[in-house]
Amino acid sequence: MTADLILYTQTDCAESARARTWLAHRDAAFQERNVSRDQEAAQALVATGVFATPLLTCGEDRVLGFRPDALERILLSCATPNSASHE
Repeated sequence: MTADLILYTQTDCAESARARTWLAHRDAAFQERNVSRDQEAAQALVATGVFATPLLTCGEDRVLGFRPDALERILLSCATPNSASHE
């Protein structure tokens, strides 16, 4: 799995915790950016045009919320070179 996956989370967000756990159980390599604790992470989230968490990104692909089917698709597209956007 690629490290290009970024998971934007917030402290005490149940859906963020569910997404983090889901990714970890699949041994996905991802960078977690907690927007509650990190101003740069918050600015990066705003730059995506999305103002909610959890948000999983890989390039232009994005999944907002804990949606396992969509999360699975982004994992597959992120692992495939030159993939098309699915979300």
